[in-house]
Amino acid sequence: MKSHCMLRFPRRWAARTLGSLALAAGLGVGSPSGWSAEVLLEEGFNTDGEAANPKRYTTTGREVYEVARQVAELGLTTQNGPIYWAHNFEVSYAGVPAPTAARRALMAWYHTIPTEAVTANALTLFESTIKWLVNNKAGATICFSPAPAGTGDQVLYDHLILKGYNVIDDTDSASDPPVADAYVKSSSSEFGNPSRFATTAKPVLTYRGPDHDDLLVSSIGSTVTVQVGPATIRTPAHPAAGGLTGTFDLLAAGTSTTLDLLGAALPEQATTIAEFTQIIPATVANLADVDALVAGTKPSAQSTGTATSADFALSSAGDWFDDHPFPGDPTGAFGFVGKGKLTVSQAGTYSFAMGVDDGGRLRIDRDRNGFTDADNVIVENAAGAHRAVYGDAAFPSAGTYDFEWTVFNSGGSSSAELSVSVLPGGNVRTPVLSGDWDHLGTTFATSPVTLQGAISVTVYVPTGAPEQVVTPFLVVLNGPNDTPPGSVFGGGPFNGFEGTGFFGASGINKWPYPDGQDYRSLTLRPVNVTGKENLKLTVALAATFLDFETSDFLKILAYPNGAASQPVLVAHYAAPNDASKYFVDILHGNQHQLGLRFQDVTYDLPAGATELILEFQAATTWWNEIVAFDHVRVTAGATEPPVITAITRDGQEVTLTWTGTGTVTVQGTEALGAVWADVTTTSEKTIKLPLTGLQRFFRLKQ
Repeated sequence: MKSHCMLRFPRRWAARTLGSLALAAGLGVGSPSGWSAEVLLEEGFNTDGEAANPKRYTTTGREVYEVARQVAELGLTTQNGPIYWAHNFEVSYAGVPAPTAARRALMAWYHTIPTEAVTANALTLFESTIKWLVNNKAGATICFSPAPAGTGDQVLYDHLILKGYNVIDDTDSASDPPVADAYVKSSSSEFGNPSRFATTAKPVLTYRGPDHDDLLVSSIGSTVTVQVGPATIRTPAHPAAGGLTGTFDLLAAGTSTTLDLLGAALPEQATTIAEFTQIIPATVANLADVDALVAGTKPSAQSTGTATSADFALSSAGDWFDDHPFPGDPTGAFGFVGKGKLTVSQAGTYSFAMGVDDGGRLRIDRDRNGFTDADNVIVENAAGAHRAVYGDAAFPSAGTYDFEWTVFNSGGSSSAELSVSVLPGGNVRTPVLSGDWDHLGTTFATSPVTLQGAISVTVYVPTGAPEQVVTPFLVVLNGPNDTPPGSVFGGGPFNGFEGTGFFGASGINKWPYPDGQDYRSLTLRPVNVTGKENLKLTVALAATFLDFETSDFLKILAYPNGAASQPVLVAHYAAPNDASKYFVDILHGNQHQLGLRFQDVTYDLPAGATELILEFQAATTWWNEIVAFDHVRVTAGATEPPVITAITRDGQEVTLTWTGTGTVTVQGTEALGAVWADVTTTSEKTIKLPLTGLQRFFRLKQ
């Protein structure tokens, strides 16, 4: 169902009042008279339903370990908060502690930087930051964690001694660090615990990028090898700038070195003291870069070839065993496009798995009108080590279909593989070598989808001039007593939940899983849905977004006809890839990115169900990897369509507000009669949109 909001904003509207805009709300489609939905089950987790008589739900592996109990009973010293499979009211804190425990600083640096390359200005910035961290304390004790392991550590260490600081080493990674006024966390080693110093109430400066998320200072920082260009002071008035202004060299001109960078996502109110320029050879960092190489807008050297199976490898073996070399034997960054044909012997929906290092895309021309975004089956537009990414394709009929397989490698090893499920129906997400998959090109294929002939392959190696990318060099976070107080990355309690309770999972692999399980579960009581139509599940979900792995998950399963029936996977939340640490529903196209505020999501439940049972399964691996659910509702009957109730405009933005139930897709077009494009899908009831072009039309689709 669509609710049209035919808002036209030609140039003459620029000086009109909002009163005229509000009248357009009447163009929304009204809800049917007498609409209602029957609520069959509702659970808010505001009391302990497992202790109720009769029980409202049962759990497996339910437990709470506060930090002291973790140490005493599990021997854990690596978790900086409670770990639990329990209600929020059973634990001391449900979320990530905030604000900052003390002042923090992040610096783009590396322990192997040559001493002779380091300039006096770089040392001034470092020492001024330490001085700000310890609030000008003379002779303060600074602890390096771990002890210097290279010239890049040693040059900083020696400079602090020269400036009169007492500098000591962090020598025991299994125990509390030595008492100090501030700590420097080096890139050289994780040193036992990536969260070491995360909640330490003493200042910390870090240049270990892989641990920035666990330290709560930014998203994960990447490790790169680049030529370091000039730096520019962005906040000269801040004490950490050390009185420096303008632009200068951090390292001797022309120096190429490895650096641990800051994460792309920083906490609110973070202050950038200085930036620098990375001089990067022409690269292929995403799918857009490959598309530009193919189009010729980015220059490249090209090599072509063919292969009888979808399996290429460059120092990254993947799952299958053919491991064809990439044509031209490229090294470093390159793009790859393979084209071929699929033979489908039986119409239906089939799952595909794309093994990739770094990223890639699979398109199948099922409408036989050429390749467009509508043909996307799998899109993995992120770098990372070899992993399988899944998608489903529905074939309307048996026959032959063209496919296009695009891969990018931003440097180092690379792999590219395609697999297809052996059974129709879709939703296959098992490991590639589980027996549920054919390697595309396997001689003895059992899947109804097979490779026809050879794959034509072109490799594109970029040949353009180096790129210059401006990147933060030094960022500081205020302490809890500064004005304003500092905020940690991803920090704060869960909020927006119904009532007083919800159920959550934090670090739940840190004590043994129940026998025969690799997860913990919560199963709601059975509900009689015999004869009910249009069954829906609505549930409020939330999660932290710091450090989830692809192995972490929250699954929602429905048993349509009692506990002995075959379960249906309703939703599967996990990190979409190794580089993205937030939770999305990977079963439904990576929708519904979760945050600390609960959001309602709605799913269809199996038609024809009788005795419906819902089960939540979770697996998480660290104290700050927390997923939570609340306010479960099972309903039957018609859904309430979206009805636009308010429209406001502020400059070049318009805000739409509507009523209704469930998730809606906001669509826009530049002119009536033109193609409607999806803007976003949301379960919220209001959205702010930019106005583009001289006029714009919006509508809501359910």
